[in-house]
Amino acid sequence: MSILLKASFVYCGIEDETILIGFADDEFETKEYVLFQKSLYIEDNPLLNKIHITLNSENRSQYGGILRIIIRRKLISIFLSEETARSLGVNDSIDIEYDIDEKGYNSLISHFNRLNADQEIEFEVKYDLQI
Repeated sequence: MSILLKASFVYCGIEDETILIGFADDEFETKEYVLFQKSLYIEDNPLLNKIHITLNSENRSQYGGILRIIIRRKLISIFLSEETARSLGVNDSIDIEYDIDEKGYNSLISHFNRLNADQEIEFEVKYDLQI
């Protein structure tokens, strides 16, 4: 069973040599969010080379443990390892509903591809018309 975040704000970009992808319920008065981060540099500690995922608070975050990501036009599903799911306080996955224009969607896919470049995450883009 997954939790559902309805994101009205989506951000993807690179800041301080770190790839960032974020989904939030609100851009400025954020209560619920999912944030993905990964350094563009190879770190000495192998754990730090994994994608860092945060759900709503740094107390609910983990390096690695993302098993599969499925992106659809208005829905992304993130499937987690047992350990990561436990750290984030969810059962096994997170679903995020979002709505962005075509340019933003293509940028999102590009950033996820870059985030996943040296990872072992099953990554799939579904081009179906329904969520």
